[in-house]
Amino acid sequence: MAPIMAEERPQPEVDERLLREARRVVYERMALITALIWVFGTAILFAVTVPYIERPFRQVAVAMTIPILPAALPWLFYGRISERVARRWMERR
Repeated sequence: MAPIMAEERPQPEVDERLLREARRVVYERMALITALIWVFGTAILFAVTVPYIERPFRQVAVAMTIPILPAALPWLFYGRISERVARRWMERR
């Protein structure tokens, strides 16, 4: 049996409708952020590598693939962020 820490407080149950709305809002914002990270990352890599090579097929593929990794990072925390937003909305009610 784990001891209960003083800082831990019971979390209120999140309304399912509110959680769905929070997931939708977080999804839309994260999709925009992901697209922006990918577009700017690809543009920067294109500007740095592609103009100096005669046939840059491989470099184009690499420049379009590398930004996928940082663009995907926010999605690892999608569930946590959605729940946190829903709890914040519940507290404001």
